[in-house]
Amino acid sequence: MSEKKDGKARGRGKKKERGSGQKTAPPEGAAPPRLKEMENKNSTAGSRLVLRCETSSEYSSLKFKWFKNGSELSRKNKPQNVKIQKKPGKSELRINKATIADSGEYMCKVISKLGNDSAYANITIVESNATSTSTAGTSHLVKCAEKDKTFCVNGGECFIVKDPSNPSRYSCKCPNEFTGDRCQNYVMASFYSTSTPFLSLPE
Repeated sequence: MSEKKDGKARGRGKKKERGSGQKTAPPEGAAPPRLKEMENKNSTAGSRLVLRCETSSEYSSLKFKWFKNGSELSRKNKPQNVKIQKKPGKSELRINKATIADSGEYMCKVISKLGNDSAYANITIVESNATSTSTAGTSHLVKCAEKDKTFCVNGGECFIVKDPSNPSRYSCKCPNEFTGDRCQNYVMASFYSTSTPFLSLPE
């Protein structure tokens, strides 16, 4: 009887040894994960949007995190209309029935033992019934509502561009030292003369 017990004990020991967790080790010579650039999204309220965060890394043990305007979107604090799905080598952030509150700068971060990487995308949502009242048929600017002014950062002034032939969209009038869709990029003083001019409100 004791020999049988000893045999079973040895068998259990070998089985435990096989599940030692070696599958999580990175493959030899594997490169750190690198994320593909994400596309900016401009749409109207009520639409459905998908941000795809993809990497070509062959390392399977990757962890993805999503952030909006610098704050992590976790299960506890993400909006109910936002869902995050993880697939092999990528993660998707899905927004159902988007609202203006979903506008902002989104960041996807991949974390692994080999290294980390991040990718960014801007989402701009405007009201679907926002139409221009301009009789001349040209676009013009309207100052953003107080709740939407946070779309522009670093002191940028927020406007809504109203165009009869296109959906309304946000635009930021940035200070000289900043540029980008949301004034998120710092530029050197020597580049001021090459910065993109912004539309101004009609007199």
